[in-house]
Amino acid sequence: MPAALQGLVREGPEKTTKPEDVARVRAHWLAAVWRDRPAEVTAAVTARDEAQKARDGLDGRIVRTFVFNDLPQMRDSFVMQRGAYDKPGDKVDRGTPAFLPPLPAVEGRPPSRLDLAEWLMRADQPLTARVAANRLWQQFFGTGLVKTSEDFGLQGEPPSHPDLLDWLAVEYRDGGWDTRRFVRMIVTSRAFRRASHAVPDQLERDPENRLLARGPRIRLDAEQIRDNALAVSGLLVRTFGGKGVKPYQPDNIWEPVGFAGSNTAKYARDSGDALYRRSLYTFLKRTAPPPFMANFDAPNREQFCARRERSNTPLQALQLMNDVQHVEAARALAARALSEGGDDDAARIDWLFTAVLARRPEPAEREVLTASLAAHRSRYAADSPAAARLIAHGESKPPARLPTEELASWTLLANTMLNLDETLMRN
Repeated sequence: MPAALQGLVREGPEKTTKPEDVARVRAHWLAAVWRDRPAEVTAAVTARDEAQKARDGLDGRIVRTFVFNDLPQMRDSFVMQRGAYDKPGDKVDRGTPAFLPPLPAVEGRPPSRLDLAEWLMRADQPLTARVAANRLWQQFFGTGLVKTSEDFGLQGEPPSHPDLLDWLAVEYRDGGWDTRRFVRMIVTSRAFRRASHAVPDQLERDPENRLLARGPRIRLDAEQIRDNALAVSGLLVRTFGGKGVKPYQPDNIWEPVGFAGSNTAKYARDSGDALYRRSLYTFLKRTAPPPFMANFDAPNREQFCARRERSNTPLQALQLMNDVQHVEAARALAARALSEGGDDDAARIDWLFTAVLARRPEPAEREVLTASLAAHRSRYAADSPAAARLIAHGESKPPARLPTEELASWTLLANTMLNLDETLMRN
């Protein structure tokens, strides 16, 4: 007997007289006690139980998220005197700063979050378009026209080109907030297409290129470095959408910060195509972010980040030269060079440069790589097991038709190409 019905049954029919209580007891008797019920009823009860079980199973698999709702009655809000939580001052209502357009008045109710969202996109509200245009500019030039892109207030830096920022904001807004059109306009502009080479007097006067006298030269973001290596190697899986994936990471990386019983207590690496998805889809545990992203200054997402810093550390070189993902990408790139690059070393070196840097090598560069290739061949000719260990990195398998020592030699050459400053920087 269900606990909710035990009291009603114990009291008996003399005291259990409410229709809803009687109906609950009757429903339980019909479903679980009545032995002589017809076959049609039994079939219906069985079908209901199976449907309920299936529904509960589906409900358990559905990912849930919190939804923010307003209270039926707004709480009173006050300006706290000197910031003390127990010293309320003047009562205040929902509104916007006085120097900005006011929220639209709606009779009979206070302004809602929808009203605020519509206010943010109004033509006479200047902040949204300016902030968005500045963030997009920052993506391509490394520094926004307002350098403190996280702070447009009095404590932030004023724009280096205020008229340009105003014009960009109006173009973005009046263009229907078309980000693709806006990005195309930036990357086809003369400011972006200038050479990034800096002459000494320019570098002395304007080291951060705030005057836009030269094109931007910045290191690629963490996700772009990994995706670029996978793309040129041919390993990148370009499928859109889907759940987060868990690529190569050090073993036991989650255990020191994992809670017992949590579904992220232990790191279980994926396999197959999941290892080669774009970095956008990498599952991120905030207390233990992926090292390949943290090493290249990707935020851990424990707090809001409007502007990434760019560092230059030995760990970055260590990762690019030794990380499983990058060594595997170098081996796949080497296999492509041997298969698609031509019949001799010179043609294959040219192919590598074209695939990775979109240009042909200079004579001095070709000479250095040719000498390096000869040294690698000599080394692996005398140490075949080392060559086999090198090309065995990663889950993907090297082509069986390629000689082990030759593929290993070209793998180190491809690794050199992926570590070039020109590969890791946007010039």
